[in-house]
Amino acid sequence: MASPVVSPSPAAVDVDLDKVYGTVYGQCTGDAIGLLTEFMDRRKAHKYYQPPLEYNMKVSDRHRNSWKTGDWTDDSDQMILIMQALTHTGGKVSDDTLRTFSGDLYTWMLDGFQELGDRGGCGLGRTTHTVLTHPEFFDNPMKAAQEVWEGTGKAVAPNGAVMRTSILGVQQFWDLDTVGENAKLFCQTTHADPRCVASCVAVTTAIAQMLQGETDVEKIIHKSFRRASAHLHPDEKQVDELRWYMDPRQLEELQLDAQGVIGYTYKTLGAGFWALRQNDFRKAIERITMEAGDADTNAAVAGALLGCRLGRRSLPDSWVKKMPHKEWLDWQISK
Repeated sequence: MASPVVSPSPAAVDVDLDKVYGTVYGQCTGDAIGLLTEFMDRRKAHKYYQPPLEYNMKVSDRHRNSWKTGDWTDDSDQMILIMQALTHTGGKVSDDTLRTFSGDLYTWMLDGFQELGDRGGCGLGRTTHTVLTHPEFFDNPMKAAQEVWEGTGKAVAPNGAVMRTSILGVQQFWDLDTVGENAKLFCQTTHADPRCVASCVAVTTAIAQMLQGETDVEKIIHKSFRRASAHLHPDEKQVDELRWYMDPRQLEELQLDAQGVIGYTYKTLGAGFWALRQNDFRKAIERITMEAGDADTNAAVAGALLGCRLGRRSLPDSWVKKMPHKEWLDWQISK
């Protein structure tokens, strides 16, 4: 693969393309399946759906009708914007890369991907929208994000950053320090809360380790936690909360449909690390989807993590082949 998404690696490092495609397709298919129940609660999800889930089972309503059947949502759109920024700057993250991403993110908010027939960046989260429309955004997006966060009393930690950063675990995967730093920088263009940063670092570090060849899931989780927790205030409460969410033994413990907090970054993180321990991609994504809440985001992150671990071959063919923009996605990966 010539794509800067997996920019030139040291000669001794092989790139497992099955895992790379598993990460990207896993995110996009998880996102698209999760849309089936996004913003529902468990009761309503079980009223309308029964696995096995397919795209054409999508309930027709105002929210879901904003996307074509089988299409991914804003979560994966923004991941693709990161891919494009990396391509534009030759695969290295620099100030120019971050400027490209922030500018493209603003344009996407207005227009979406016009070549796909979008009429705007559908599904954009409240925090990201507030940052993008902040008067400081074009000159200093991180300052804008910081001021928006401080304006909430430093209380808001939504999942709008962790949903898009899985691809940064692929880029320069052989260097975990660089992976973590890149995840932090892309996170902070819109999300300043350290919990958002920790979430992004945890996910990307896990993906990078798997691409390095690590197969012991508990070792992957432990190292990801250690690196993610370094971005938190070193008080026991913050670190313990991260540890709890990264070690859910039962999916139901996460209460993914809990009213008022479905978009909390650690809920998405927890769904992702629960999925990482599973061995059946379809069943894992379906279980997360049937928990409802912010299901597309939860399933997108879970799909990226488990898709990387199990590889492209583990994904249901019906989910991959029926993505309406698969050829365009393949072009984005390889160009």
